[in-house]
Amino acid sequence: MTINWGALGLVAVSTITAAIAIVGLFSLGVAALTSAQRSRGGTAATLPTVAGYACLGVSGLIAAYGLYLIIPQFH
Repeated sequence: MTINWGALGLVAVSTITAAIAIVGLFSLGVAALTSAQRSRGGTAATLPTVAGYACLGVSGLIAAYGLYLIIPQFH
């Protein structure tokens, strides 16, 4: 049995990259929502609120797609 080190490295790099992207997108959404809550001292902060919910929604969709790929009963 031989190990294809190139493929293993590719999977490791893509996994780390995807994990950093999803966590970064989620944290960006949380930061946008908390900044929108802080700035509601009289003005409507709709853009940070919409951007925050969009980031959270996209990160949720990415996680749901990953579950779709992992669980064979969904295919």
